[in-house]
Amino acid sequence: MSRELVERVVKALEGKVYYGDVRFESARGMGYSKTKTKEAVSFASSVGLTVRISSANKWYYLAFDELDEGRILDETKRLVTKVGNKRSDIVLQEPWKIDREIKVMEDPNDLSDEEKIGVVRDIYGRIIGNDKIINAAVSLGHSKGETILMNTEGSNLRQVLPFYRFILNATAKEGKRIESDYFAVAKQGGHEILEKSDVHVKVGEVVKSAKDMLKAKMLKGGKHDIIVDDEISGVIAHESFGHGLEADQVTRGRSYLSSLVGKKVVSELVSVHDNSSYEGERGFFFFDDEGIKSKDNVLVKNGILKQFMNDRTTGFHLKSPPTGNARAQDFSRKVFIRMSNTYIEPGEWKRDELLAETKKGVYIEKALTGMEDPLGGNLQIMTGKAYEINNGELTTLYKGVGIAGKVLEFLSNVDAVTDDFELRGSGCGKGHEDYVPVSSGGPFMRIRGAVIG
Repeated sequence: MSRELVERVVKALEGKVYYGDVRFESARGMGYSKTKTKEAVSFASSVGLTVRISSANKWYYLAFDELDEGRILDETKRLVTKVGNKRSDIVLQEPWKIDREIKVMEDPNDLSDEEKIGVVRDIYGRIIGNDKIINAAVSLGHSKGETILMNTEGSNLRQVLPFYRFILNATAKEGKRIESDYFAVAKQGGHEILEKSDVHVKVGEVVKSAKDMLKAKMLKGGKHDIIVDDEISGVIAHESFGHGLEADQVTRGRSYLSSLVGKKVVSELVSVHDNSSYEGERGFFFFDDEGIKSKDNVLVKNGILKQFMNDRTTGFHLKSPPTGNARAQDFSRKVFIRMSNTYIEPGEWKRDELLAETKKGVYIEKALTGMEDPLGGNLQIMTGKAYEINNGELTTLYKGVGIAGKVLEFLSNVDAVTDDFELRGSGCGKGHEDYVPVSSGGPFMRIRGAVIG
Protein backbone atom coordinates (compact mmCIF):
# COMPACT_ATOMS: atom_id res chain seq x y z
CA MET A 1 0.00 0.00 0.00
CA SER A 2 2.82 2.44 0.81
CA ARG A 3 4.42 1.93 -2.61
CA GLU A 4 1.09 2.49 -4.36
CA LEU A 5 0.50 5.65 -2.33
CA VAL A 6 3.92 7.04 -3.26
CA GLU A 7 3.23 6.27 -6.94
CA ARG A 8 -0.07 8.18 -6.85
CA VAL A 9 1.50 11.21 -5.18
CA VAL A 10 4.32 11.28 -7.73
CA LYS A 11 1.77 11.21 -10.54
CA ALA A 12 0.26 14.38 -9.05
CA LEU A 13 3.66 16.03 -9.56
CA GLU A 14 4.65 14.71 -12.99
CA GLY A 15 4.59 17.35 -15.71
CA LYS A 16 3.49 20.02 -13.26
CA VAL A 17 6.75 20.83 -11.43
CA TYR A 18 10.37 21.16 -12.49
CA TYR A 19 11.40 18.44 -10.05
CA GLY A 20 9.68 16.63 -7.23
CA ASP A 21 10.19 13.54 -5.10
CA VAL A 22 8.11 11.58 -2.62
CA ARG A 23 9.73 9.61 0.21
CA PHE A 24 7.95 7.12 2.48
CA GLU A 25 9.67 5.98 5.67
CA SER A 26 8.79 3.37 8.24
CA ALA A 27 10.97 2.47 11.22
CA ARG A 28 10.62 0.53 14.42
CA GLY A 29 13.10 -0.42 17.11
CA MET A 30 13.57 -1.92 20.57
CA GLY A 31 15.92 -0.97 23.39
CA TYR A 32 17.05 -2.82 26.54
CA SER A 33 19.16 -1.25 29.28
CA LYS A 34 20.29 -1.75 32.86
CA THR A 35 22.12 0.43 35.36
CA LYS A 36 22.53 0.22 39.11
CA THR A 37 19.22 2.00 39.66
CA LYS A 38 17.11 1.22 36.61
CA GLU A 39 16.19 -1.51 34.17
CA ALA A 40 14.16 -0.66 31.08
CA VAL A 41 12.64 -2.05 27.89
CA SER A 42 11.60 0.53 25.30
CA PHE A 43 9.86 0.53 21.94
CA ALA A 44 9.79 3.22 19.25
CA SER A 45 8.20 3.42 15.82
CA SER A 46 7.41 5.99 13.16
CA VAL A 47 5.69 6.07 9.79
CA GLY A 48 5.46 9.04 7.50
CA LEU A 49 5.74 10.52 4.05
CA THR A 50 7.37 13.67 2.72
CA VAL A 51 6.85 15.51 -0.56
CA ARG A 52 9.59 17.82 -1.90
CA ILE A 53 9.27 20.18 -4.84
CA SER A 54 11.98 22.35 -6.37
CA SER A 55 10.75 25.51 -8.08
CA ALA A 56 12.54 28.78 -8.86
CA ASN A 57 15.62 27.69 -6.83
CA LYS A 58 13.64 27.00 -3.68
CA TRP A 59 12.74 23.73 -1.99
CA TYR A 60 9.20 23.24 -0.72
CA TYR A 61 8.29 20.48 1.73
CA LEU A 62 5.15 18.71 2.92
CA ALA A 63 5.40 16.10 5.68
CA PHE A 64 2.65 13.73 6.84
CA ASP A 65 2.65 11.43 9.86
CA GLU A 66 -0.75 10.02 8.94
CA LEU A 67 -1.13 8.26 5.59
CA ASP A 68 -4.46 9.79 4.68
CA GLU A 69 -4.33 9.57 0.88
CA GLY A 70 -7.04 12.15 0.26
CA ARG A 71 -5.40 14.75 2.48
CA ILE A 72 -1.91 14.06 1.07
CA LEU A 73 -3.08 14.41 -2.53
CA ASP A 74 -5.13 17.54 -1.80
CA GLU A 75 -2.26 19.34 -0.05
CA THR A 76 0.21 18.23 -2.73
CA LYS A 77 -2.01 19.60 -5.51
CA ARG A 78 -2.41 22.90 -3.64
CA LEU A 79 1.37 23.20 -3.28
CA VAL A 80 1.86 22.39 -6.98
CA THR A 81 -0.57 25.17 -7.92
CA LYS A 82 1.17 27.60 -5.59
CA VAL A 83 4.79 27.03 -6.70
CA GLY A 84 4.25 26.25 -10.38
CA ASN A 85 6.63 24.70 -12.89
CA LYS A 86 9.60 27.06 -12.68
CA ARG A 87 13.17 26.03 -13.46
CA SER A 88 15.58 25.42 -10.60
CA ASP A 89 19.36 25.26 -10.63
CA ILE A 90 19.68 21.64 -9.52
CA VAL A 91 21.26 18.52 -10.98
CA LEU A 92 18.86 16.14 -12.72
CA GLN A 93 19.77 12.53 -13.47
CA GLU A 94 18.62 9.54 -15.47
CA PRO A 95 16.01 7.40 -13.68
CA TRP A 96 17.05 4.19 -12.02
CA LYS A 97 15.50 1.40 -9.95
CA ILE A 98 16.47 -0.65 -6.93
CA ASP A 99 14.65 -2.83 -4.39
CA ARG A 100 17.02 -4.22 -1.75
CA GLU A 101 16.74 -5.46 1.80
CA ILE A 102 19.76 -6.19 3.98
CA LYS A 103 19.33 -9.65 5.49
CA VAL A 104 20.71 -10.46 8.94
CA MET A 105 22.22 -13.73 10.16
CA GLU A 106 20.34 -13.70 13.47
CA ASP A 107 17.17 -11.62 13.60
CA PRO A 108 16.88 -10.02 17.06
CA ASN A 109 13.11 -10.08 16.66
CA ASP A 110 13.31 -13.88 16.88
CA LEU A 111 14.44 -13.46 20.50
CA SER A 112 11.94 -12.61 23.20
CA ASP A 113 12.19 -9.44 25.28
CA GLU A 114 13.08 -11.61 28.27
CA GLU A 115 15.95 -13.24 26.36
CA LYS A 116 17.37 -9.88 25.30
CA ILE A 117 17.07 -8.21 28.68
CA GLY A 118 18.62 -11.41 30.04
CA VAL A 119 21.71 -10.78 27.91
CA VAL A 120 21.91 -7.24 29.32
CA ARG A 121 21.51 -8.47 32.90
CA ASP A 122 24.19 -11.13 32.47
CA ILE A 123 26.78 -8.69 31.14
CA TYR A 124 25.87 -6.12 33.78
CA GLY A 125 26.48 -8.77 36.44
CA ARG A 126 29.86 -9.64 34.94
CA ILE A 127 30.90 -5.99 35.26
CA ILE A 128 29.46 -5.06 38.64
CA GLY A 129 30.81 -8.18 40.30
CA ASN A 130 34.41 -6.96 40.06
CA ASP A 131 36.40 -5.42 42.90
CA LYS A 132 36.46 -1.58 42.86
CA ILE A 133 33.67 -1.42 40.25
CA ILE A 134 30.91 0.70 41.79
CA ASN A 135 28.61 1.16 38.81
CA ALA A 136 27.90 -0.21 35.37
CA ALA A 137 25.60 0.51 32.45
CA VAL A 138 24.69 -1.89 29.67
CA SER A 139 22.36 -1.30 26.73
CA LEU A 140 21.31 -3.21 23.63
CA GLY A 141 19.15 -1.93 20.81
CA HIS A 142 18.00 -2.91 17.34
CA SER A 143 15.85 -1.37 14.64
CA LYS A 144 14.82 -1.72 11.02
CA GLY A 145 13.91 1.05 8.61
CA GLU A 146 12.26 1.00 5.20
CA THR A 147 12.53 3.83 2.66
CA ILE A 148 10.64 4.11 -0.62
CA LEU A 149 11.55 7.02 -2.88
CA MET A 150 10.10 7.94 -6.26
CA ASN A 151 10.57 11.13 -8.23
CA THR A 152 9.52 12.96 -11.36
CA GLU A 153 12.65 11.68 -13.13
CA GLY A 154 11.12 8.20 -13.04
CA SER A 155 13.30 6.63 -10.35
CA ASN A 156 11.68 3.90 -8.27
CA LEU A 157 13.74 3.03 -5.18
CA ARG A 158 13.28 0.92 -2.06
CA GLN A 159 15.69 -0.12 0.70
CA VAL A 160 15.32 -1.86 4.06
CA LEU A 161 18.22 -1.44 6.49
CA PRO A 162 18.70 -3.12 9.91
CA PHE A 163 20.70 -1.52 12.73
CA TYR A 164 22.15 -3.02 15.90
CA ARG A 165 24.02 -1.41 18.79
CA PHE A 166 25.54 -2.52 22.08
CA ILE A 167 27.18 -0.33 24.73
CA LEU A 168 28.74 -1.18 28.08
CA ASN A 169 30.35 1.08 30.66
CA ALA A 170 32.23 0.33 33.89
CA THR A 171 32.97 2.83 36.68
CA ALA A 172 35.72 2.17 39.23
CA LYS A 173 36.39 3.95 42.54
CA GLU A 174 39.31 4.03 44.96
CA GLY A 175 39.31 6.58 47.75
CA LYS A 176 37.93 9.78 46.27
CA ARG A 177 39.02 8.98 42.74
CA ILE A 178 36.50 7.72 40.17
CA GLU A 179 37.34 6.56 36.64
CA SER A 180 35.39 4.80 33.89
CA ASP A 181 35.79 3.14 30.53
CA TYR A 182 33.44 1.85 27.85
CA PHE A 183 32.98 -0.34 24.80
CA ALA A 184 30.48 0.32 22.02
CA VAL A 185 29.57 -1.29 18.73
CA ALA A 186 26.99 0.02 16.25
CA LYS A 187 26.64 -1.50 12.81
CA GLN A 188 24.11 -2.74 10.29
CA GLY A 189 23.05 -6.29 10.98
CA GLY A 190 21.41 -8.44 13.60
CA HIS A 191 22.13 -10.13 16.91
CA GLU A 192 25.17 -11.85 15.38
CA ILE A 193 27.04 -8.56 15.82
CA LEU A 194 27.15 -9.14 19.56
CA GLU A 195 28.85 -12.52 19.14
CA LYS A 196 31.32 -11.18 16.59
CA SER A 197 32.29 -8.41 19.04
CA ASP A 198 33.72 -10.88 21.63
CA VAL A 199 31.68 -9.00 24.20
CA HIS A 200 32.78 -11.15 27.15
CA VAL A 201 36.41 -10.37 26.33
CA LYS A 202 35.51 -6.70 26.07
CA VAL A 203 33.96 -6.81 29.57
CA GLY A 204 37.30 -7.88 31.02
CA GLU A 205 39.19 -5.25 29.05
CA VAL A 206 36.87 -2.42 30.07
CA VAL A 207 36.86 -3.42 33.74
CA LYS A 208 40.67 -3.68 33.81
CA SER A 209 41.04 -0.34 32.03
CA ALA A 210 38.69 1.47 34.43
CA LYS A 211 40.60 0.09 37.41
CA ASP A 212 44.00 0.86 35.86
CA MET A 213 42.92 4.46 35.28
CA LEU A 214 42.63 4.92 39.06
CA LYS A 215 46.44 5.03 39.06
CA ALA A 216 46.84 7.13 35.92
CA LYS A 217 48.97 10.27 36.16
CA MET A 218 48.49 13.71 34.64
CA LEU A 219 50.54 14.46 31.53
CA LYS A 220 52.26 17.82 31.24
CA GLY A 221 51.00 19.62 28.17
CA GLY A 222 53.15 20.73 25.27
CA LYS A 223 54.37 19.57 21.88
CA HIS A 224 54.93 15.84 21.53
CA ASP A 225 55.26 13.23 18.81
CA ILE A 226 52.07 11.20 19.19
CA ILE A 227 50.49 8.02 17.91
CA VAL A 228 46.68 8.07 17.78
CA ASP A 229 44.37 5.06 17.47
CA ASP A 230 41.66 4.32 14.90
CA GLU A 231 38.93 6.04 16.95
CA ILE A 232 40.83 9.31 17.08
CA SER A 233 41.69 9.05 13.38
CA GLY A 234 37.96 8.70 12.72
CA VAL A 235 37.06 11.77 14.76
CA ILE A 236 39.69 13.77 12.87
CA ALA A 237 38.32 12.54 9.53
CA HIS A 238 34.70 13.29 10.48
CA GLU A 239 34.55 16.18 12.96
CA SER A 240 37.73 18.10 12.26
CA PHE A 241 37.99 17.58 8.50
CA GLY A 242 34.75 16.18 7.06
CA HIS A 243 32.34 18.94 8.09
CA GLY A 244 34.44 21.43 6.12
CA LEU A 245 33.93 19.30 3.01
CA GLU A 246 30.12 19.49 3.10
CA ALA A 247 29.42 21.65 0.08
CA ASP A 248 26.56 23.59 1.66
CA GLN A 249 29.20 25.00 4.03
CA VAL A 250 31.30 25.90 0.97
CA THR A 251 28.53 27.71 -0.90
CA ARG A 252 27.63 29.64 2.28
CA GLY A 253 31.24 30.80 2.66
CA ARG A 254 31.66 28.81 5.87
CA SER A 255 34.41 26.34 4.94
CA TYR A 256 38.13 26.88 5.41
CA LEU A 257 38.64 24.40 2.56
CA SER A 258 36.56 26.21 -0.07
CA SER A 259 39.47 27.47 -2.23
CA LEU A 260 41.75 24.45 -1.88
CA VAL A 261 40.37 21.86 -4.35
CA GLY A 262 43.21 20.44 -6.41
CA LYS A 263 45.84 21.58 -3.93
CA LYS A 264 48.01 19.61 -1.53
CA VAL A 265 46.56 20.35 1.89
CA VAL A 266 47.91 17.58 4.17
CA SER A 267 50.56 14.86 4.26
CA GLU A 268 50.76 12.67 1.15
CA LEU A 269 50.22 9.71 3.50
CA VAL A 270 46.67 10.91 4.24
CA SER A 271 43.70 9.94 2.04
CA VAL A 272 40.14 10.58 3.24
CA HIS A 273 36.98 8.82 2.04
CA ASP A 274 33.27 9.23 2.62
CA ASN A 275 31.86 5.90 1.51
CA SER A 276 28.11 5.31 1.82
CA SER A 277 28.51 2.03 -0.14
CA TYR A 278 30.61 0.45 2.65
CA GLU A 279 28.27 -2.43 3.51
CA GLY A 280 27.78 -3.49 7.11
CA GLU A 281 28.66 -0.11 8.59
CA ARG A 282 26.19 2.20 10.25
CA GLY A 283 26.42 4.85 7.55
CA PHE A 284 25.65 2.46 4.67
CA PHE A 285 22.68 2.92 2.33
CA PHE A 286 21.81 2.09 -1.28
CA PHE A 287 20.54 5.60 -2.07
CA ASP A 288 20.36 8.92 -0.27
CA ASP A 289 17.27 11.01 0.47
CA GLU A 290 17.45 12.66 -2.95
CA GLY A 291 17.51 9.34 -4.79
CA ILE A 292 21.23 9.47 -5.59
CA LYS A 293 23.06 6.14 -5.60
CA SER A 294 25.54 5.53 -2.77
CA LYS A 295 29.24 5.53 -3.67
CA ASP A 296 32.79 5.77 -2.40
CA ASN A 297 33.77 9.43 -2.56
CA VAL A 298 37.51 10.01 -2.35
CA LEU A 299 37.71 13.45 -0.75
CA VAL A 300 41.47 13.63 -0.27
CA LYS A 301 43.96 11.46 -2.17
CA ASN A 302 47.61 11.38 -1.09
CA GLY A 303 47.25 14.76 0.58
CA ILE A 304 45.48 16.49 -2.35
CA LEU A 305 41.93 17.79 -1.85
CA LYS A 306 39.88 16.23 -4.66
CA GLN A 307 36.22 17.16 -4.09
CA PHE A 308 33.43 18.17 -1.75
CA MET A 309 30.30 16.26 -0.76
CA ASN A 310 27.40 17.54 -2.88
CA ASP A 311 23.63 17.38 -3.10
CA ARG A 312 21.62 18.25 -6.21
CA THR A 313 21.81 22.00 -5.51
CA THR A 314 25.49 22.41 -4.63
CA GLY A 315 26.40 19.98 -7.39
CA PHE A 316 24.88 22.36 -9.92
CA HIS A 317 26.60 25.46 -8.54
CA LEU A 318 29.98 23.79 -8.07
CA LYS A 319 29.73 21.97 -11.42
CA SER A 320 30.25 18.64 -9.71
CA PRO A 321 27.88 15.65 -9.61
CA PRO A 322 25.88 14.83 -6.47
CA THR A 323 27.83 12.46 -4.26
CA GLY A 324 24.95 10.68 -2.49
CA ASN A 325 25.30 12.67 0.74
CA ALA A 326 21.84 14.26 0.98
CA ARG A 327 20.21 12.93 4.15
CA ALA A 328 17.42 13.74 6.60
CA GLN A 329 16.92 12.49 10.15
CA ASP A 330 13.43 11.35 9.16
CA PHE A 331 10.50 12.22 6.90
CA SER A 332 9.63 15.28 9.01
CA ARG A 333 13.03 16.98 8.61
CA LYS A 334 14.78 18.86 5.85
CA VAL A 335 17.43 17.19 3.72
CA PHE A 336 21.00 18.39 4.31
CA ILE A 337 24.43 17.37 3.06
CA ARG A 338 25.66 14.80 5.56
CA MET A 339 28.51 12.34 5.91
CA SER A 340 28.07 8.56 5.88
CA ASN A 341 31.10 6.31 6.55
CA THR A 342 34.02 8.72 6.81
CA TYR A 343 37.54 7.45 7.29
CA ILE A 344 41.24 7.84 6.68
CA GLU A 345 42.63 5.20 4.34
CA PRO A 346 45.03 2.63 5.85
CA GLY A 347 48.73 2.76 5.04
CA GLU A 348 51.64 0.30 5.04
CA TRP A 349 53.12 0.41 8.55
CA LYS A 350 52.52 -2.38 11.07
CA ARG A 351 51.35 -0.99 14.40
CA ASP A 352 54.01 -2.85 16.38
CA GLU A 353 56.71 -1.65 13.99
CA LEU A 354 55.50 1.93 14.29
CA LEU A 355 55.56 1.76 18.07
CA ALA A 356 59.00 0.17 18.15
CA GLU A 357 60.35 2.83 15.79
CA THR A 358 59.04 5.68 17.96
CA LYS A 359 61.70 6.34 20.59
CA LYS A 360 59.96 9.13 22.47
CA GLY A 361 56.37 10.24 22.39
CA VAL A 362 52.80 9.71 23.58
CA TYR A 363 50.41 6.94 22.55
CA ILE A 364 46.75 8.08 22.76
CA GLU A 365 43.57 5.98 22.78
CA LYS A 366 39.80 6.50 22.66
CA ALA A 367 38.11 9.64 21.45
CA LEU A 368 35.60 11.05 23.92
CA THR A 369 34.56 14.28 22.17
CA GLY A 370 35.49 16.14 19.02
CA MET A 371 34.76 19.70 17.92
CA GLU A 372 33.60 20.64 14.44
CA ASP A 373 34.86 23.97 13.10
CA PRO A 374 34.23 24.09 9.33
CA LEU A 375 34.83 27.85 9.23
CA GLY A 376 38.03 28.17 11.27
CA GLY A 377 39.61 24.77 10.64
CA ASN A 378 40.54 24.24 14.27
CA LEU A 379 41.10 20.85 15.85
CA GLN A 380 40.02 19.99 19.39
CA ILE A 381 39.58 16.42 20.63
CA MET A 382 39.30 15.03 24.15
CA THR A 383 40.63 11.49 24.59
CA GLY A 384 40.28 8.67 27.10
CA LYS A 385 43.82 7.63 28.01
CA ALA A 386 47.46 8.00 27.03
CA TYR A 387 50.78 6.23 27.58
CA GLU A 388 54.33 7.50 27.49
CA ILE A 389 56.43 5.94 24.72
CA ASN A 390 59.99 5.34 25.84
CA ASN A 391 62.37 3.58 23.44
CA GLY A 392 59.47 1.99 21.60
CA GLU A 393 57.74 0.69 24.75
CA LEU A 394 54.51 1.83 26.42
CA THR A 395 55.37 2.90 29.95
CA THR A 396 53.61 5.43 32.21
CA LEU A 397 49.78 5.50 32.01
CA TYR A 398 48.21 8.95 31.87
CA LYS A 399 44.69 10.30 32.05
CA GLY A 400 43.14 11.32 28.76
CA VAL A 401 44.56 14.39 27.07
CA GLY A 402 43.25 17.07 24.76
CA ILE A 403 44.58 17.41 21.22
CA ALA A 404 44.48 20.91 19.74
CA GLY A 405 45.72 22.88 16.75
CA LYS A 406 44.90 23.61 13.13
CA VAL A 407 43.56 20.62 11.22
CA LEU A 408 45.67 21.07 8.10
CA GLU A 409 48.87 21.66 10.05
CA PHE A 410 48.16 18.63 12.24
CA LEU A 411 47.51 16.32 9.28
CA SER A 412 50.50 17.73 7.39
CA ASN A 413 52.68 16.41 10.20
CA VAL A 414 51.52 12.80 9.77
CA ASP A 415 54.60 10.74 8.91
CA ALA A 416 53.34 7.17 9.41
CA VAL A 417 50.00 5.38 8.83
CA THR A 418 49.35 1.74 9.76
CA ASP A 419 47.53 -0.99 7.91
CA ASP A 420 45.28 -1.49 10.94
CA PHE A 421 41.81 -0.23 10.11
CA GLU A 422 38.45 -0.11 11.85
CA LEU A 423 35.20 1.83 11.62
CA ARG A 424 32.95 2.64 14.58
CA GLY A 425 29.27 3.52 14.33
CA SER A 426 27.68 6.56 15.95
CA GLY A 427 25.33 9.43 15.14
CA CYS A 428 25.99 12.87 13.69
CA GLY A 429 23.99 16.07 14.02
CA LYS A 430 23.97 19.05 11.69
CA GLY A 431 24.88 21.56 14.34
CA HIS A 432 22.99 20.26 17.36
CA GLU A 433 20.02 18.63 15.62
CA ASP A 434 19.00 16.38 12.73
CA TYR A 435 20.87 13.23 13.68
CA VAL A 436 21.70 10.55 11.12
CA PRO A 437 23.58 7.25 11.54
CA VAL A 438 27.25 7.41 10.52
CA SER A 439 30.54 5.61 11.04
CA SER A 440 34.06 6.95 11.26
CA GLY A 441 37.47 5.42 11.65
CA GLY A 442 40.80 4.73 10.09
CA PRO A 443 44.29 3.51 10.94
CA PHE A 444 46.78 4.36 13.67
CA MET A 445 48.81 7.45 12.74
CA ARG A 446 51.94 9.14 14.01
CA ILE A 447 51.94 12.93 14.11
CA ARG A 448 55.10 14.87 14.78
CA GLY A 449 55.05 17.88 17.11
CA ALA A 450 51.36 17.76 18.04
CA VAL A 451 50.01 20.05 20.77
CA ILE A 452 48.45 18.03 23.59
CA GLY A 453 47.64 18.64 27.25
